Amino acid sequence: MICAGMFPIMAEAVQPGPTEGIQALNACLLDAMKRADELGYAGRYKLLEPVLTDTFDFSFMGAKSLGRFWETLNGENSSFMKTYIDWSIATYAGRFDGYSGERFELVSESAPVQNIVTVISKLIQVKEEPIAFSYLMRMVEDRWRVVDIQISGVSQLALTRAQFTEVMKSKVLMV
Repeated sequence: MICAGMFPIMAEAVQPGPTEGIQALNACLLDAMKRADELGYAGRYKLLEPVLTDTFDFSFMGAKSLGRFWETLNGENSSFMKTYIDWSIATYAGRFDGYSGERFELVSESAPVQNIVTVISKLIQVKEEPIAFSYLMRMVEDRWRVVDIQISGVSQLALTRAQFTEVMKSKVLMV
């Protein structure tokens, strides 16, 4: 299965909805899990990269992760974004590294609230409790993109922001 290009090009550019974007993401994650040993880390990274960059609004997420420090990068924003995107993809390639019968189940898609749609998907595990992923998505450049994920009610963007701003504070104090 090839994850990149999950959506065929049509004469009329019909963009997938929020649920279809998460379905494509889930299919690619499952493929990476099933083929983890065959692909290795580098292969999983390469497999996931186009789908993640197509599904996530990394520009928004990277800027929000730095909070007030985003404006202090003084032209180094693109360097930070390259690192942030690489780190994000590497995290997925590292975590989705094996298969033991898991499957994804789409639960729901909310109506838009302040231009944000929430798509809930569960990772069903054989011997453990399911893990619910709440994908917060918004329209960016005519596509629905993930701007945050809540796992067990915890915002991953908020966790990242807390970590990154702590690092930035320490760097500012060192200067």
